[in-house]
Amino acid sequence: MHLRRLTLTTLALPLALAACSSDREDQSSPGTSVAPNQPAESAQTPGGEQPPEGSEAPGGVGETPSSEAPPPVTGLEQPGNGSETGGAGTAMPMPAPTPFNCVLPELPDAPNLTYLNEKLPDPFTFLDGTKVTTREQWDCRRQEILAIAAKYLYAPIPPAPDSVTGSVNGGAISIAVTVGGTTANFTATVAGEGEAIVVGGNIPGGNRTLTFGAGFQQQIQTLFGFAELNPNIARGWMIDRVMDVLEQNPGSGLDPSRLAVTGCSGCGKGSLLTGVFSRVPVTIIIESGGGGATSFRQVEWFRNGEGQSTWTCPDGPPQGIDNLEDNGACGPWVTSAARHFRDNPERVVNLPIDQHLLLATIAPRYVVHFTNDNGNGWCHLAGTSEALAAYAAKPVWSALGVPERMGFSMYNANHCGASAQQTALIGEMLRLAFNGDTTANTNVLNILPNGVQQPVSEWNDMWIDWDMNTVLQ
Repeated sequence: MHLRRLTLTTLALPLALAACSSDREDQSSPGTSVAPNQPAESAQTPGGEQPPEGSEAPGGVGETPSSEAPPPVTGLEQPGNGSETGGAGTAMPMPAPTPFNCVLPELPDAPNLTYLNEKLPDPFTFLDGTKVTTREQWDCRRQEILAIAAKYLYAPIPPAPDSVTGSVNGGAISIAVTVGGTTANFTATVAGEGEAIVVGGNIPGGNRTLTFGAGFQQQIQTLFGFAELNPNIARGWMIDRVMDVLEQNPGSGLDPSRLAVTGCSGCGKGSLLTGVFSRVPVTIIIESGGGGATSFRQVEWFRNGEGQSTWTCPDGPPQGIDNLEDNGACGPWVTSAARHFRDNPERVVNLPIDQHLLLATIAPRYVVHFTNDNGNGWCHLAGTSEALAAYAAKPVWSALGVPERMGFSMYNANHCGASAQQTALIGEMLRLAFNGDTTANTNVLNILPNGVQQPVSEWNDMWIDWDMNTVLQ
């Protein structure tokens, strides 16, 4: 496979490259692969009144959540409880890493992909087979995953501009960006009261909202000469520009470290993409469904493979890449880059990533992830495959020494209608992320045993052939 040095202009990704002074060397896996413990599966009784079906944000989001968080169900051997990090970002002392030269593969067009993997791709192995053994290498692997996601699903991705300046007047934010010889002006507004500044919805305990001036997506497209742009990726680009300006104006009273993005259903897909293609500190993904934080491979197995015989949902097969709506809430969720896989869903086994890897690129930032067992006529949203993606992504946070920064829980409720008790994990994660409260119960992987269409006990043998207990140095 031909390799080339990664540059920002080459891939148009707003990513900082790893420091480099020596070429990548093939490295063997650190130690013998150890099969992870099978996850305990814990039923959770839904609590509280359920809001009407179809509401966009989860029920109880305006209420203070119950102090009873979902029970932790950690099916992975953890390298630590995460307290070594200080919870809110205090770095663990680390020896100086060996300089690493970050390169990315030349990616063929989708029809020419020869990669083949029926299992979920390994987050800890580069596409060329090099093992990821250090945190510095993970940063490069993360860039590789994002480049693959852009190439085959989400391109184009706007890079960071050449310069950003701006001012803050109360809640009014003015932003000027320069790309080449062109300057464009954007606006954003923070309104309301609360600890968090949220894009996309409300969260328990109340929050301020961040919105952007009309026409910002078209402005970005014009600035970079793009014929199309995923609206959620455009939103992520705007969040980064707001953070740039707030960092330049530390006396504004608006703290960029307290930004979060959230959304449910189609907007849960949007929240995932905004979190992935930005540096927003906290990402909250609620019932994102097919095409969101769900495994493409398992969905295709359910839709057209042997999994058809185990699928018992009454409302049809799960939502996959081939039947995504083009005009759903917060959509479209992919761009024309995904055309090959939308037309040929059986070829998802040739895609060098799956959505667990996209989710994992948010690490080591904070993620709260929910899915519904969807027993109320919405099981076509593939809650099973969303749980599998979370199960396969969480080892990355563990490998980085911060397992407490990623929490996942499955509940039983109407679609986007979970109670405050069922979504209490949001409040717990914000205590950790914003206040450094290491007593917060966030290191959670809660999967209802009767809420999945394939037993969790079968997942490792069928979907995982890599070490889920990897620890990065």
